[in-house]
Amino acid sequence: MNDANDSGSHDGRIDNVSLYMETLKARMDPEQYDVLAKAVYETAHLIAEGHQAGPVGDASQFTDEVQREYATVLAILLTGRMDHQLVEMPGPDGSRGFAIVEAAVADDPAKLQELREKHRRFVTEQQALYNELDGIARASGMSSDG
Repeated sequence: MNDANDSGSHDGRIDNVSLYMETLKARMDPEQYDVLAKAVYETAHLIAEGHQAGPVGDASQFTDEVQREYATVLAILLTGRMDHQLVEMPGPDGSRGFAIVEAAVADDPAKLQELREKHRRFVTEQQALYNELDGIARASGMSSDG
């Protein structure tokens, strides 16, 4: 679909992001697009300056659609490839979530289920660790509630 991924070219990545953003501009609500465009701009600058990409913008303005498209744009920005797909990745508690995966994974139900199980186990383990650390903090008088 594109050649940007074999050269590691930042120019190809930016070109692919620009192309994708143009398609989004044509189909998204203008206010949501503006939120997304600002977040993408801030993230691209953080990455260009050698910083890790982190949360940017006002999270309350990140609708489900903006979150999904932001993740898709990040995948393009970081890999230079446009063949990733968004898939549902529910949490162990049933919470909604998603992940960006390679097309080969998205098109293979067994691989996708394996990925979901790994994700569920990871999140469950992280929550158990958090709960244990929180219990230790509370027992020692260092409440994590602030």
